[in-house]
Amino acid sequence: YQSWMWKRHAGFDVVAYTGNGTAGHQIPHSLSKSAEMIWVKKRSAAEKWMVGHKGLNGGVDPWGEFISLNETNAEVDSVNFWNDTAPTATHFTLGSGNYGNTNNETFISMLFASVDGISKVGSYTGTGNNQSVTTGFQPRFILIKRTSYAEDWFIFDSLRGLVSGSPDPYLRPNETAAQVTTASFFDISSTGFTVTANFTNNANNYIYYAHA
Repeated sequence: YQSWMWKRHAGFDVVAYTGNGTAGHQIPHSLSKSAEMIWVKKRSAAEKWMVGHKGLNGGVDPWGEFISLNETNAEVDSVNFWNDTAPTATHFTLGSGNYGNTNNETFISMLFASVDGISKVGSYTGTGNNQSVTTGFQPRFILIKRTSYAEDWFIFDSLRGLVSGSPDPYLRPNETAAQVTTASFFDISSTGFTVTANFTNNANNYIYYAHA
């Protein structure tokens, strides 16, 4: 077994709330800045994980988009999830959709933001070749998802093995399968990571979250 744990700080917060079914429902948070990635899960009934990320739709109106943490689906454009409204330094906004705002249902939300030297919420467009991504620190945890087409989510971390030139074991949060080790997908440096051609597809959009 393995766990990944975050402490509430400038780059992470957890907020519980009750939905009201009304578009524009604002939820306060305790981050010191705007959230750049948000996960939401209904607690009181079975439902998808709802994810918002500043890199969706290539970074253009990203909070008009939705993607699910427990599915492989590509991003979906709909006002029903985040009400086409970017988070602020004090709150985030919900649409009227059932995944995040069903009336009288309880939800848990997890908010992530970039912090210099600690965490990075980012995105890139694939070139089909080795591609350098700058985070400003050496990452020990990487969560990554291709958004423009259906694809798994991937989790890599240094505890299970995230070493340049060696096969990188990965887990897929949208599946129940055990970890897989097939190829070297990342070369790690003190300032970020290089995505190898084994992983990146040409002209596809990717979102990621990296932590030191």
